Amino acid sequence: MRSWQALTAVLALVLLAQAAHARADALFDDFAAFKAQAQDLVAESQNFAKAATTHPFAPPRPVSADSAFARKVRAFSTASAALSVQIDKRGGPRDLRCIYRGMAADAPKRLAAAQAARNAGAQAQIFTTMAALFSDAIEVTPQSPAQLADRHDGGAAQCPADPESAIETLPE
Repeated sequence: MRSWQALTAVLALVLLAQAAHARADALFDDFAAFKAQAQDLVAESQNFAKAATTHPFAPPRPVSADSAFARKVRAFSTASAALSVQIDKRGGPRDLRCIYRGMAADAPKRLAAAQAARNAGAQAQIFTTMAALFSDAIEVTPQSPAQLADRHDGGAAQCPADPESAIETLPE
């Protein structure tokens, strides 16, 4: 009877280890999907910026709230916020959690600025900064558990949430 209990305990431990591994893999699947989103948005933002620079004093490109680009930016923001929470739950680097939370807040603000740009030239600048944001997202996204375990933020790293903060680098 005891050997059956020991076997059951070992089996339970194996299942727990597999469940933990599955959660880790799911996080990296989410990272990969996020990175793909960001790559798509880099290309679109760069294309929009290039097109806008050809006639900088023309009216800005219409970017409606229901456009495919706007939906992708909102999805990027939502995914970034979700990844911040996942990193926090996993006990990942605090600075990375802050970066993802910042990207989640930054992307919709830049989208709103692109929608409100006074001309194509101003909009080109905004699209260029959006491409840089999405490119940065690609660069900071961990590709392995070792990268996620990199603790270069120290014990005091914090990123207080400030929903009223303004992005200073956006043109008017």
